[in-house]
Amino acid sequence: MNQRITRLRQSLEKLKLDGIIIDRRENIYYLSGFTGGDDARLLVTQQETLLFTDSRYTEQASRESPQWTLIEEKPPLGQALKEHARRVGKVGLEDTVSYRFFKELSLELGEAVVPVSDVVEELRVIKESEELEILRQAADIGSEVFSELLSQLRAGVSERTVANWIVTALRQKGAEKESFDPIAVSGPNAALPHGRPGERLLQAGDMLTLDFGGFCQGYASDMTRTVAIGEASQQLRDLYAKLLDAQQYGVEQVRAGIRCAELDRLVRERLRKYDLDQYFAHGTGHGLGLEVHESPSVSSRSEWVLQEGMVITVEPGVYIPGWGGIRIEDSVIVKSSGCEVITKAPKQLIVI
Repeated sequence: MNQRITRLRQSLEKLKLDGIIIDRRENIYYLSGFTGGDDARLLVTQQETLLFTDSRYTEQASRESPQWTLIEEKPPLGQALKEHARRVGKVGLEDTVSYRFFKELSLELGEAVVPVSDVVEELRVIKESEELEILRQAADIGSEVFSELLSQLRAGVSERTVANWIVTALRQKGAEKESFDPIAVSGPNAALPHGRPGERLLQAGDMLTLDFGGFCQGYASDMTRTVAIGEASQQLRDLYAKLLDAQQYGVEQVRAGIRCAELDRLVRERLRKYDLDQYFAHGTGHGLGLEVHESPSVSSRSEWVLQEGMVITVEPGVYIPGWGGIRIEDSVIVKSSGCEVITKAPKQLIVI
């Protein structure tokens, strides 16, 4: 944690700020280790690290963040923070705070308050070795859930039942909670990249897309696999093979130094080779960490360049209205000359 504070203070110097108020739950956890971030704020200066929370969380904060100076406030939080911020000088304020709090602080401090974006988020994109190990564990849980799920899938089961199985299995395997509502969509419903599981029953000949993840020690996993129910036509097998080729090609291009926009372009070019790029309706991937979707984005508009220690997903998909869709997603750790795939679930077409 001390190294993270040092890096944050270096960022404050570059921004010519005397301090920063941290409001986002993930950033509070990243800097302090405090898990009650929905009811807390941090004030970091060159000299102090202050954690503000109410009496419900003071004992928890003292255990989880012993190196921080704990300031107890009465709900709603803000008055003690304002008093401490008043003597800091020029203070940055995360732009995720409520408009009400921003107005209150601005009335107190005037032009000394400066809205800032992504100051801590830019520190979070490069993972430390301990973070990478947790992300590997989180990915392993997802792969174990997928393997277990295969024995339960069959025609006649509803999408919603499959999604509920995923939630239960994630908890049983050690996840704290799911990192997002699981996607389990079949047949024509799989043409929706973020379709919601419904009462549709799986049928022989369906493609079933499974996109899910769970939190492990605060860090998210994210994986997608698509399986065939009952049977798979040659046309379906050919389509799957083409998408798998594009996805694997994308994984092979991941390395430190490549621009995210270039990685996205290469994957789309691979799909264009099969005349499938027109059915790929989203970015190639995204960052993964304390949030299931975080920087860097891997899309045509991204300005990020991959660096060693980043963790991203590679997840091209093909979505054909009226027919269905296929998506394959791996999470990978960026290395100097390649990447480490941490999603261990098999990617070859599985027919159940």
